[in-house]
Amino acid sequence: MLRSAHAFSQAARAVRTLYTTPALAVKRRNNRKAELEAQRNAEAEAARRAQEQLRKLKDTDFLNSLINPEKLFSTTQISQEDAAAAVSGSGGSALLQQAGGEGTSVIRREANSGHFACHVRPEEVKLVTEVAPKAMVGSDFRFSLQVMPEMAEKSAQIQADIVRRVVSLDNANSSAIMHYNIGNAVKTFGRSDGDSGSPEVQAAVWTVRINNLEDHLRGHNKDHHNRRAYTKLLHKRAKMLRYLKRESLERYYLCLKQLGLTKEMVEGEILQPKRIF
Repeated sequence: MLRSAHAFSQAARAVRTLYTTPALAVKRRNNRKAELEAQRNAEAEAARRAQEQLRKLKDTDFLNSLINPEKLFSTTQISQEDAAAAVSGSGGSALLQQAGGEGTSVIRREANSGHFACHVRPEEVKLVTEVAPKAMVGSDFRFSLQVMPEMAEKSAQIQADIVRRVVSLDNANSSAIMHYNIGNAVKTFGRSDGDSGSPEVQAAVWTVRINNLEDHLRGHNKDHHNRRAYTKLLHKRAKMLRYLKRESLERYYLCLKQLGLTKEMVEGEILQPKRIF
């Protein structure tokens, strides 16, 4: 009996030693590393698919019509290469102009995006920049004798160009661009002229503000105050869309499609994001 118990303990000790060898520990560690790597790759692939699906979802006419301040302001920045090329007269960007007399060179970038701030319509800008200069030259008594018609026309064109640059959205700030996008949302979703209180319009306006905060939080991930404001806007929009669903199911799904949203984004749980990518 003692011999059999001793033999059993020796066999158990041999098995325990076999499964605790350094080679087996290294094998287990390598298997764990492979599992973690596979898990990270799967999570990265799932995130990539989610981002691609979200990009396709947000590819709507309304969201594409919104102006992004970063993209708009990037077109008004002059690189050192363009500035050197414009000063030397060897060419440069098509958006650069060279003005000035002999020995002077002023770099000027055209604000020609076609969007204007302060609720100025393109027809009004055309009236000021094309029709008004000709009328001003014709009514100016100082040049009635056609003594210096070229100088009068040039002066009128310069003044019209100054007005166009002042009201151009390229020279506005981010707040003016957001107000322009809000006006576009009211015009797109309004059920009548001046309609700013319908559920679709309010949801679209909040979508504009949400997109503006998203662009800000991508570069300032530690701005907790604006992250909280972003979450509150998400809840407000979801509440308004749920009200629209009770009023009209057809208008609800049409609004979701135009805003690039899904039913889960509105009716599901909305948590405060830790980081926006």
